[in-house]
Amino acid sequence: MSEQRPNVFFRHIDTGGDYEPRGDGAPGISIKTLGNTLDTQNKRGCRTRLLRLDPGTTTPEAHAHDYWEEIYMLEGEMTLTDGTDGEKTVGPNWYAARKPGVMHGPVRSETGCLMIDFCWYEEEEGA
Repeated sequence: MSEQRPNVFFRHIDTGGDYEPRGDGAPGISIKTLGNTLDTQNKRGCRTRLLRLDPGTTTPEAHAHDYWEEIYMLEGEMTLTDGTDGEKTVGPNWYAARKPGVMHGPVRSETGCLMIDFCWYEEEEGA
């Protein structure tokens, strides 16, 4: 059984500050976690976070996750390769949903950008 997320009533989120480095050492990428029970070792749970790329940020290579990922762009622009039709630039109000194992990236942002990302493992039947 997966860990239950706590109930969170509406609260103001400062999208301008108090971010922390993403944790993988990638320069220019910072996060603000809004909710997190994602357990990559036991492959369960979910996570919601704001993801910010500073102007000039690039990631070195394509990658995939073993969980679902949804991204909604809030501010700025990001150029990426996502496996559909080559490189594209996306901005506010663009959305993506990726199944586990789907390769995406690399990405770069000349302007910087802010997005919200939702990640989760599907629960096994009977869990």
